[in-house]
Amino acid sequence: MGFDHQVEMKLAAKDATGRLRRIESWCADWEISFRVLNRFAGSETIRIAFEDQRLARAFIGHFGGVVVDEREIQDAVAGDRADEDAYDRLAREYPD
Repeated sequence: MGFDHQVEMKLAAKDATGRLRRIESWCADWEISFRVLNRFAGSETIRIAFEDQRLARAFIGHFGGVVVDEREIQDAVAGDRADEDAYDRLAREYPD
């Protein structure tokens, strides 16, 4: 099972360290596995991924944020695969 259920939330730079510590502590207390996926360059938006949709919703209930549309995630994964295929093709065409 992957970390397919993502929550996007605003996280101001000045509050990031303390807020991420509280998130980590809360998840540890409840034995919830999570991953911080990325912080968008020049943005205060962060994504946190969970293995179970119920856990993502519990997180939102406690910390806020919004569920990321699953279609967006599927499109991104498909794009990553296409990029990998292109890199593999280029590597075959232009070996070292």
